[in-house]
Amino acid sequence: MATYDEQIITILAKAGERGMSVKKVSMQLYNINCTLFSTPDFNDIHKYVQQFLFRNSRLSQSLFCNEARGIYKLNPNSTRAQQLALIFAEDTDKEDDDKEQSRNTSPDLSLSLFDEWF
Repeated sequence: MATYDEQIITILAKAGERGMSVKKVSMQLYNINCTLFSTPDFNDIHKYVQQFLFRNSRLSQSLFCNEARGIYKLNPNSTRAQQLALIFAEDTDKEDDDKEQSRNTSPDLSLSLFDEWF
């Protein structure tokens, strides 16, 4: 179940400051873990997400905070959450740079309309 924990943290890091409802987190976690050969039970995942978020949002320095009823986000007062947000921001910047470089370095394979036929 440790992978569920990491995946929940990643999902909420992507959600940003607005946070995300428990149901949406559960749906994304379910979709991440569905494969061709195994499909987890959605109700089990939903219960796990509820318990995990509730358990980790009780204190003021907890990793998550309850934004509104049923909506959670990374706690901006938590040092661990701040570190995770920075790590996530660096990873997305690296991915964007890698995508841009791959676009720039790909050879031009388009056909020319004005070949030297004349």
